[in-house]
Amino acid sequence: MEVVQFKQGDIIAKKNDTVKKWYIIQQGNVIQKNHFVETELGANSIIGILEQDFFICDYIAKTDCIMIPFDCHGVADLKHFLEKEAKMRTLFLRTSMVQRYQQFRVYDKLSRDAVKFTTFIDNVYEQYQTIGAKARFDNPNGPDINNFEPLNVTHKLQQWEIDSCASLMVNGIEDYMKLYTIDDRLCVGAIMETSAQMHRVAQGIAEMMGFFKYNRELLVSDKKRDLLHSFINLEIHLKKNNLECQETEQIIEQILKFAKGVGIYDKELLGKCKKEYEKAKALDVSLSGSEDDMAGASSDLEFIINYAGYVDEEKETIMSHFSDFSSCYGDTQKDETAYQLKKHCIKEFYEVYKKCFFKAVEQPSVPTTIEMFLNFGYMDKSYLDEDKIDGLFSIATHMELCQSDHVFTMFDWLKAVYRGDKEPSKNEFDMDFGQYLLDEYKQGNIQKSDIEKIKADAIARTEFEIDNMFRSVNRITYGNITNFSCVLNGNDLYNDPDKMLTTRDKIYEAINMVRVIDFSAFYRPIYSHGLPGDMKHESLMQEILPDIILMPNAGTKAMMWQETASVKNDTPARFMIPIFTGSDLNELMIELIARYRWEICRKIQGVRWNDIREHSLTSDYYDYLQFYRKNHDLSPEAKEQLKTALSRAKNNFREVFVKDYLNWIKYESKGGFRLNKVVRMIMFTYCPFSKDIRGKLLDSPMYTNAIHKFKANNMKTLKRLQGVYDKFEKEGGEITPEMKENINFYEM
Repeated sequence: MEVVQFKQGDIIAKKNDTVKKWYIIQQGNVIQKNHFVETELGANSIIGILEQDFFICDYIAKTDCIMIPFDCHGVADLKHFLEKEAKMRTLFLRTSMVQRYQQFRVYDKLSRDAVKFTTFIDNVYEQYQTIGAKARFDNPNGPDINNFEPLNVTHKLQQWEIDSCASLMVNGIEDYMKLYTIDDRLCVGAIMETSAQMHRVAQGIAEMMGFFKYNRELLVSDKKRDLLHSFINLEIHLKKNNLECQETEQIIEQILKFAKGVGIYDKELLGKCKKEYEKAKALDVSLSGSEDDMAGASSDLEFIINYAGYVDEEKETIMSHFSDFSSCYGDTQKDETAYQLKKHCIKEFYEVYKKCFFKAVEQPSVPTTIEMFLNFGYMDKSYLDEDKIDGLFSIATHMELCQSDHVFTMFDWLKAVYRGDKEPSKNEFDMDFGQYLLDEYKQGNIQKSDIEKIKADAIARTEFEIDNMFRSVNRITYGNITNFSCVLNGNDLYNDPDKMLTTRDKIYEAINMVRVIDFSAFYRPIYSHGLPGDMKHESLMQEILPDIILMPNAGTKAMMWQETASVKNDTPARFMIPIFTGSDLNELMIELIARYRWEICRKIQGVRWNDIREHSLTSDYYDYLQFYRKNHDLSPEAKEQLKTALSRAKNNFREVFVKDYLNWIKYESKGGFRLNKVVRMIMFTYCPFSKDIRGKLLDSPMYTNAIHKFKANNMKTLKRLQGVYDKFEKEGGEITPEMKENINFYEM
């Protein structure tokens, strides 16, 4: 049986990774992390037993670990494993029971903590209102209890399940083990039933984590519009007016104690808040101001213009343009004056954006109004109803909903470019920053010696990103190029902001919906350098998820801007989606992935992307569309339909493929036949269905031959790779995680 080793701190599996293997821990300890809930797994624990298609938890080695891996995508794989390893059945069943008990206890504690948290918030807020009213304390930037999101767990665990599990572990585990290990099917069924329960519980835990993450800033926050800072401001008010403040101090200390005990706040934040309280208590500084203070501005628009640094006549001109535009943004095509005004506003919008960004990126905290401008394109109350502005403000205090390793708001993305963490995107002429500078040199606009200096200039990099990618994509994703509005307004944000918000969870849900069907969607061949002998020319199939940038608009379109981040094939693609979308996100994602599949194939194939002698997705599709009239495998009806499809796509072959891919994912994967047999074979060759779907379609005459051919080709590749890898190991080489993933790919 194979054994693998992980060093302390190694990531064994990451949230949203495809589940390919389970691991039995032989030695060492592993942290199972579900948001900020951590569970320690020891010897004999099974990593993956609560997972399904994609990991919903992170697994990190707490110590050096030794583990036994085995392929497991579902009940069929588990049954196969237990049939071969009969001695493991008892271990699996007992371990699944122990780990379920662990998860149930975590769930139970969190549900109780959620009730305590809600009660504590209600009590503290009531005390704040009572004491504030008596002291005549007016705090316009205080907390809004209406933003409190009540706990809503859809993946619930009933109390009887918790009680039953606890009783079983304490009183009946041995009898249970004897009963359920007498038969293979009974044992496997019990393990899978327990696994399904744990998966549901883990999802419930994630929902409770969402509840805490969304509401925690109402109690303590670095934005200072929370109950703690409101009480600190109240403390100062009481002291300035020589009023008794003992009760206020007790409540502040209760808040700090509760916040520390509940375990959902950063220690550094709590330490900073405690120091602020101590200073206020001693009246060393006045904390009654707010970082969102309007600084004399009469509107949000003026506050943004002031923040950008405009003064005097220039300020008045910009203020006048945007104030006038707020009354005519709905339709400017019929009125020449309004059209010219819109052109001025669009140009000024990006200039104001630049100035605000370059100021905000260097500050430790940013006023919420500025965050709303940089993330949403919000400028003033004259463009939106009050309830929608309240919704935007609530979202602005919870921007983590739109952030992850692969999901960025525009503000976050530009910060990454500014700091050098991400390279600037290509411009609309398909030139990256380096190529653009080289072109500028050839045209005589800059000196050759300036190229490297400009590349290293954070401001120049960011301005290139704003002037090229941001300007172009913001208009495209808006969905109506001719009537584009750069300012977030009520016509576009027609629903509640919360409902239209494109969150990271919605994005991963949409991506995973496609990955469950088209498992190879984001896999691409990567050449690994430094490998000797027969391995030197081997390409490794690696899954590289795209970076997704949320454009500050309320739009209806999505954009696959570039298939890789640079000339290297091992860098993420870049997908652009409106931060508020009025379209079905699943459909947008399918279209994005279709365009990505086409463009990444073109990039990998290079000049031979349409050369039929080099078989690939694009070359086979090009051949199919170019010569469909002579294709004897197509019926007259199919040819007529294809003629219509080409006409609608204006003879753009990629767009025909996008429509076919949409049908492939939405209908063909469920057994609904929408494609002709030629397209079906091309799709199955280059965008094959996952193992589970192939199993369901195996008996369909439309797919039987294709599935058998696919399986035979994979087995042939696996046999060859295994021979190469065995030889590589015998010569002293070490099988890397990338090489293992390559093997896993052909087993999927």
